[in-house]
Amino acid sequence: MSDPTPVIDDLREESEELDRLVAGLEPERWVLATPAAGWTVAHQIGHLAWTDHCALTAVTDPDGFQAIVEQALASPHTYVDDGAEEYARAEPAALLARWREGRAALEKALREAPAGA
Repeated sequence: MSDPTPVIDDLREESEELDRLVAGLEPERWVLATPAAGWTVAHQIGHLAWTDHCALTAVTDPDGFQAIVEQALASPHTYVDDGAEEYARAEPAALLARWREGRAALEKALREAPAGA
């Protein structure tokens, strides 16, 4: 099995770069449209925060992740968009803080996961 450290490092670096791009945005800019149809800047960051939460659950809570999978199977065409929408409703500062906390927790969990997990 290959060492996942370089991938985890890349994920951290890419996330930090994006964080620097959005951290200074005025709140009214978080509602600007992005190339993803129907998604704003807030939706994009919400999607990342939501995805990190799902991934963290997969690494740390198999039963909780099974519940996530069941929800996804029940709404396969809208599940991802619904997650992004839910997170995007937060104020930008709160959403950014949630994303930062979630990605730090995910990085820690990935680095501490047993080899081959």
